[in-house]
Amino acid sequence: VTGLGGYQGYCVNMDLKNLSKDSLIIEVEAGRRLNSLDDKVQDILIVKEEFISLRNLEEKNFKIKGYCCQASNSAPPANAKYDVNKMADSNLVKLARFLNAGKFNNDTEQQAIWALSDKKPTATISGINDTLLLPLKQLVCNMKGEVMPWYSLISGTYVFNNGTIYNYPLVLKGKLAYSSDTEEYATLYVFDAKGQQVCQVKCEWIKSGQNNSFALNIPVKGLAKGKYSIALKTPQKELAKKEFEI
Repeated sequence: VTGLGGYQGYCVNMDLKNLSKDSLIIEVEAGRRLNSLDDKVQDILIVKEEFISLRNLEEKNFKIKGYCCQASNSAPPANAKYDVNKMADSNLVKLARFLNAGKFNNDTEQQAIWALSDKKPTATISGINDTLLLPLKQLVCNMKGEVMPWYSLISGTYVFNNGTIYNYPLVLKGKLAYSSDTEEYATLYVFDAKGQQVCQVKCEWIKSGQNNSFALNIPVKGLAKGKYSIALKTPQKELAKKEFEI
């Protein structure tokens, strides 16, 4: 088993040769963890099962779909060596089987794995279709013993020349529920864990009425890791407040 020079998607190459005297059908399971022979390079979690038929002495070469499950290690270079190792822990196996049965993009699947394997924020599991994402997020939250986050963190990933992976938040998306008896001129603020104002995001007129929704699309790049709160305020009162974490 060798790396193809990536850390997500069809990033691993596998060579199989049937050494038996009979034909074989080999299953490569979703949830198998490929162990890097270099401890500085990431292990890969297989998320797409494959069934390979082999005649006696036949050899086949094929690509395997998997993702990094050690975010603190380096991305595998081309021809990185792996052994077939064993099945991952039970939670990662459940997640891999869920991904095997679903249709998500590479970034969504990678963030789901890192949320579990490296305790990255579950809110980073994001994508275009929220309806499909909710069961995935709920599965990860259940395995982590967390409450479903009310927001999503759109993140970016940069791979340095030495293989180090840097994953960073870009935008916070979500909705604040608020009620107001009159139309008001309101301001959105972000506070850190000490209650100090980090930034004033924007000001705008908001509608009157009960259980209104204020859509959030806030740049958070550059904010340090930690807990924050976001508040919607008028000069007279606070209309809504929610906590989030980066």
